Amino acid sequence: MPDPWSSKKDNFFISQAILSIVFATSALISNVFLMITVCRNTNLNQRIWQMHATYFVVNLSICDLLAGLIPGYGGLSYDISILRGQTRESLVGLKSLITFAAVMTNIVSSGTMALMSYDRWFAVSSPLHYKARLTKARIKAVLAFIWIYSLIFSSLPSMGVAISLFTLLYCHLHVSVPLIILPVLYWKTLRALRQHNNRVHDGADDNGRQKMDTAHRNRERKMVSAFLLILVFFYLSFGPQFIAQNFLVFCPHAINQESFRFFLYASNKFLLVNCCLNPFIYAWRIPTYRRAFREIF
Repeated sequence: MPDPWSSKKDNFFISQAILSIVFATSALISNVFLMITVCRNTNLNQRIWQMHATYFVVNLSICDLLAGLIPGYGGLSYDISILRGQTRESLVGLKSLITFAAVMTNIVSSGTMALMSYDRWFAVSSPLHYKARLTKARIKAVLAFIWIYSLIFSSLPSMGVAISLFTLLYCHLHVSVPLIILPVLYWKTLRALRQHNNRVHDGADDNGRQKMDTAHRNRERKMVSAFLLILVFFYLSFGPQFIAQNFLVFCPHAINQESFRFFLYASNKFLLVNCCLNPFIYAWRIPTYRRAFREIF
């Protein structure tokens, strides 16, 4: 007589494997295309690298690639191993690697998007001081710091920090706190753009100068809107895991319920949705990237 629990378990991990294949492959392909587009040695790409924002874009793309490779395909390997009869105990090492990489890449994504937000605000509110103060060397140093910080933070459980405390710190330091600060920063950025546009239209006598200023502000507006969309999709894709992890901390017995367990596992896969969409947002909203995509593909 067939075991009904075994059948349910097989269906559960088959569904998780399908989600892993779809999201991980999409994240990998889209970000490989983005990296090829940015790194090709063409005149247009030289202009792309003159933009400070490109360093944030590339950093986020590397992070998304890692998310697709390790949590994405690593999760697929875990699901297939369970389906082939391996026990969870024998896969503890793989599960730890997947969790470590997922936490690290999510922290790097959150930190990079916070830097993107600050970069756009500073570029719009202080255009005369922007390139002098926010140099490429400083950007690289801050991005390196984010990777080092995420590596150390992701190692806290192995240093003896309780999983419940680690989960709360992970969720609220890197999701809740930015969710409070970053919308205010974007609101100030958009307000500064509107105020500058009003000053240009009211005070410019030189039509040529006015057109140049307007074109520059339109480019800034499109880049701000692109980064804002990326931020929104990050929070939408992280939302299910945020809910599941916090609920699990305060109600640990929920892991025994099949419906909650499916929600928890699926929320881990759903995080990759943002990784898939980011390159398309750059191509859709930022004209320089869109032209580079067309030139190559």
